Amino acid sequence: MSDVSILFSGGLDSLIMYHYAKARGADPVCLYVDLGHPYAHKEKEAMARKSAWMPKVEIIEMSSLFHLIEKRMSNQIIPSRNVLLSVIGGMFSPEVWLGALDGEQLGKEHDKSPRFFEDTTKLLTFTNEFFQAETKVVAPFAKLSKSETIQWALWYGIPLEELFATSSCYDGVEGKCGKCLTCVKRRLAFLANDIIEPGYHNDLLDSPYMQELMREIPIADQNKDYTRFTPKRIQEFKDALKKLGV
Repeated sequence: MSDVSILFSGGLDSLIMYHYAKARGADPVCLYVDLGHPYAHKEKEAMARKSAWMPKVEIIEMSSLFHLIEKRMSNQIIPSRNVLLSVIGGMFSPEVWLGALDGEQLGKEHDKSPRFFEDTTKLLTFTNEFFQAETKVVAPFAKLSKSETIQWALWYGIPLEELFATSSCYDGVEGKCGKCLTCVKRRLAFLANDIIEPGYHNDLLDSPYMQELMREIPIADQNKDYTRFTPKRIQEFKDALKKLGV
């Protein structure tokens, strides 16, 4: 049995998380749960690439789920997704790793919050007691920003091309729409490392989500209101605007 289950998405964070686990001496199993979301095919294509840096990923099919809950979704957020993924991960190992970065624990969906990790750990430890003494659900990158995980990946030796080849975009058609929430976060993270990721066909500043951040982060910074954006994320955003000449 593997000592760590990584809920893998084919995206930037999960690839780095796998190598972070290996660097710490873990023997992880990577699990991808296909919930039928519109961009799943792009994630699978990223995982299917023949590369020494891409791990073997066990694919679990639940693709009939999406159309049943689609009307309840908002901004591509699947209700209780991380609860479901944690339960599945706990079937494979006593420790489950989810991708949750600095600031994401403040999201309204709550399934990346400290309370989520504490309560889910307690619940799965209880329900899995017959199989293992404890089931821990953790976020190894909880104190790191996305730009800091990229910095670690480059230090570790993961080629930049491997990072570019991961799939994070929520669009069901375009490879990198450049406008969705995940594309904006990704572009800003590379920019923080003085890297312009190729493959986008629009100006970052034209993204509605980027425009939302440009409205709301200065207000949060002025009021020292960290209920949505952490001080680290605010500072990184201000640095990014300088690099963009804004």
